[in-house]
Amino acid sequence: MRELGFEIQESRLMPEVFGSWWIRAIAEGKSLRVVWDGRDATLVIQRPSLSGNLSQWGDRWIAGERYAHKTRELREGLLSVLRADG
Repeated sequence: MRELGFEIQESRLMPEVFGSWWIRAIAEGKSLRVVWDGRDATLVIQRPSLSGNLSQWGDRWIAGERYAHKTRELREGLLSVLRADG
């Protein structure tokens, strides 16, 4: 994420929830969150709600069930979310 210009703001690992985790980052003045759903093996890129409330997030890009850590796919997803909202 850093090589794409993202600055990591916060992250959290939740081993008790099937190894799920999330990373909150900012790029070009836009916040987003990358979430790994360990139960469903799904990667999601989220943006804050329209209110800007960082406790409410909406899905913008989902790497389908059983995502296999494809770096290129994640890179394209991050860039598409940035472009779509800007």
